Amino acid sequence: MAKVFADNVALVYNGSNPYVTFLGTTVYDPGGNNNNHLDPGETVDLTATLKNIGGVDFTNLLSTLYCSDPYITIDDNSGNFGNFPIDITKENTSDPYTITAASSTPQGHTADFRVIVHEGTFYDTFDFDLTIGTYHYLVWNPDPTPAPGQTMHSILSALGYSGVYTTTLPARAELDMYEAVLVCVGIYSSNYVISASSAEATALVDYLNNGGRMYLEGGDVWYYDPLYQGGYEFGPLFGINATEDGSSDMGPIQGQAGTFTTGMDFTYSGENAWMDHISPTGTGFLIFRDVDNAYDCGVANDAGTHRTVGTSFELGGLADGSGVSTRAALLDSILHFFGIFVVGVDEHDDDLTAAASLYCAPNPFVRSTMISYSYQIPGNTEAQLRIFDAAGRLVKEYGILDMTMNSIVWHGDDQHGRQVPNGIYFVHMKADQVDIVEKVILLK
Repeated sequence: MAKVFADNVALVYNGSNPYVTFLGTTVYDPGGNNNNHLDPGETVDLTATLKNIGGVDFTNLLSTLYCSDPYITIDDNSGNFGNFPIDITKENTSDPYTITAASSTPQGHTADFRVIVHEGTFYDTFDFDLTIGTYHYLVWNPDPTPAPGQTMHSILSALGYSGVYTTTLPARAELDMYEAVLVCVGIYSSNYVISASSAEATALVDYLNNGGRMYLEGGDVWYYDPLYQGGYEFGPLFGINATEDGSSDMGPIQGQAGTFTTGMDFTYSGENAWMDHISPTGTGFLIFRDVDNAYDCGVANDAGTHRTVGTSFELGGLADGSGVSTRAALLDSILHFFGIFVVGVDEHDDDLTAAASLYCAPNPFVRSTMISYSYQIPGNTEAQLRIFDAAGRLVKEYGILDMTMNSIVWHGDDQHGRQVPNGIYFVHMKADQVDIVEKVILLK
């Protein structure tokens, strides 16, 4: 049987055989956080929606749910659709499947499922997937030139982050499924204006005001659009003071010492017209500057309640260099600034940092850095130290820490004593009650 997964597809079938199509699934979790989404540690009801587009009525259509994912337990795998006439759409709400996601499920993990529907000699199979917890990111790319957002999505996926690319911003309630929203509105004349009165602006602002993380890039989004095009003024939320409309002289750009862009140096080959000049204000801090034309073009902001990064250039238009000067390293650093980590590198629990600490100096370093640590949580006697690269791959493992020493020197080598390349690395101290991560930059 052929399967149809596209939305809004009109199906016409003129035969006399049984035939159903799969329209999607719905999660019901009133006993959990009631967000209609499967989260780690949650038990939910799951339904499938089918449409009978065949030539006969079903009198007792049954279905069975399967999943081999190690994080998923199927508590009830049967779903009875019962009587199912021709041209009717039906959801097994009266007999849903019941599934549980283990509490250890990584945020953004995607599990594959299969549902088999059957009655008599009729059988059909449909595959679908569910994301557990939140996605790491959403790339919203209303820019008429799609390459920048598509490039970001491709790089982040290759780094191991889970996310979605879209040209249409989801409804406000759906944005909470994403730990960060990355917005690409483009460069004049192929740009998109987020109107001050639009539902999009309202949704993004509310997302930020409720603790969201957002990256926003655009040549006119900071200065020209708010002043002359009715665009929303995002500057105050981003710690940005837009100072000038600019011209067509973007690049090369350099990162700023003491920030997560330390040592980065890029040439720029993206769209380049009327590039806004932006500078930090309030809690914002400078992360990128056009070096030959002497103006600021990238600002990060930790407002306490939310975090942002704003640029007037397209990240996808940067040209990869060597060492830390790659788009992958930059995107990874932005997500780490947002507190988002791939498997193997987790955000630490702020409530426990008073009893546990991790610090690396010098940072950046050329030959070696001293990793200083402490861990004084009652009832826990062991902690481990591991070093990961920017893609979350294990580089070196020190095993159980000797708490009488309180420091280890890392010489920029892997587990076999081989020197690792320039780049961003993450020192990770883990124990029963705490995960602490410290980013270090190796420059040679």
